[in-house]
Amino acid sequence: MEFSRKSGLRRAINGVASRGGMAFLLTVILALSGCAREEGGLPDDPPAPEDPTAYEETLPPDPVYDEANVLYVAPAGNDFGNDGSLAAPFRTIARALERADAGKSIVLRGGTYREAVRVRLANITIRSQTGEWAVIQCPMNDPDLDVAVLFDVDASGGRLQRLEVVGGYYYGVMFQTRWDWGDPGDRTGASRMLLEDCRIHDTGRDCVKITPGCDDIVIRRCEIFRSGRRDDGNAEGIDNVNGDRMTVEDCRIHDIATNGLYFKGGAQGCVVQRNLIHSCGNGGVMVGFDTSPEFFDLQANPGYYESLDGTVRNNIIVDTGYAGIGIYASSRPRIYNNTVCNAASRGQNALHFGISFQDWEPEAKRPATLEPDIRNNIFVQAAGGDDHVVRIRYADELGGLSALSGMPVMSHNLYFRIGGGACLFYDQRPGSFAQGMSLAQWQAHTSGDGDSLQADPLLNGQNKLSASSPAINRGRNNTVVRYDIDRVERSGIYDIGGDEYDD
Repeated sequence: MEFSRKSGLRRAINGVASRGGMAFLLTVILALSGCAREEGGLPDDPPAPEDPTAYEETLPPDPVYDEANVLYVAPAGNDFGNDGSLAAPFRTIARALERADAGKSIVLRGGTYREAVRVRLANITIRSQTGEWAVIQCPMNDPDLDVAVLFDVDASGGRLQRLEVVGGYYYGVMFQTRWDWGDPGDRTGASRMLLEDCRIHDTGRDCVKITPGCDDIVIRRCEIFRSGRRDDGNAEGIDNVNGDRMTVEDCRIHDIATNGLYFKGGAQGCVVQRNLIHSCGNGGVMVGFDTSPEFFDLQANPGYYESLDGTVRNNIIVDTGYAGIGIYASSRPRIYNNTVCNAASRGQNALHFGISFQDWEPEAKRPATLEPDIRNNIFVQAAGGDDHVVRIRYADELGGLSALSGMPVMSHNLYFRIGGGACLFYDQRPGSFAQGMSLAQWQAHTSGDGDSLQADPLLNGQNKLSASSPAINRGRNNTVVRYDIDRVERSGIYDIGGDEYDD
């Protein structure tokens, strides 16, 4: 099963009149219409990565808080008689934003703030007071309050730190873009943003929405959960359409109506590392997906690749309805040391090479995935779903569309099917059609996936390696991977999967 054109556009158009006029309307249209199709024919070659050392894994810095340039807000404050000092705080975030200039920190005293927040200035930080906890809450059934926290196009450099964001008719947190309005030569959006140590949940649709041109967004140590509470038909944990160099690290993403997260639409250099992602109605992590052609940057990406140079490493992905890791129209994806367990209970496969149809538009190129590098992963297929742990799709539409160009570079992976039975592999492409291959046949077919094995990984209750796991000391050392999901530095011979066993 592939997922395509997003629904709800008419509701979106009817629901944004009160929030920013035509600019916001066009952006919501953009945000809700980002899906696609696939093609035959050879796409333009993707550009080579500029700096391979950028793929090396590092740990994030400790949080930094500005304690000097601050305005305070408190539930018992006063918007009209107070000056925003600690002794005389404002009552609403909106009032603090009116009084703020670029670079200000707005510090919220503990409590709940029932308002939609729109940040228009650069380098604004909103955070809880140290030792306290603040909640920004919006209803998810009021179309006039479509986003709980919106960073507008001029709000680059902004931060949300130690906050809880609840609700929003569409999104909990959204980053705004100029992509489809204003100066045609300026497609920038809110960039260089940080979401750190936040909880974002119970949203109408997506928890976090990143629109085209919103680049260099870091989402770190956040809990993101219960998306799609109003509309569960298209409600990701993190929905990134053409936002370059997104980093999602050390997060827990769970109870998501559709996909845990994806980066698509030509998103370049995105990294997803050391996250626990579980209980997703559709997929876990989608590297690329399916995007409407108007949202691609054809100067940077003339081949319409959905993702370029994306990295997914050291994640544990559990209990997905569809693919644990899906790879769609992606150039040079790197998939290293992930544990994918009980994936694809409703369809697809623990590792799935999918097809992007890109709205069936004649100008789109719908490329096959190119040069994937897939090593040191545990792939466990759920019982009752597809029999195949890995599948390379092919579709007859539009003259024939392949999910993959050539063969994947793979090695040191561990495969298992819950309930027992042989792990099966499926390449649907003409000329290499092979259904129901064993691991040995798959290795011969691909001339690769060496040092991989079929075995029960013997995971514990946290889906980490037990002492007797066959994944221990069976991996391939990789300079791009340094840590496991617990941020423990790997040493000796690497283990397979997201966890490095430590007794």
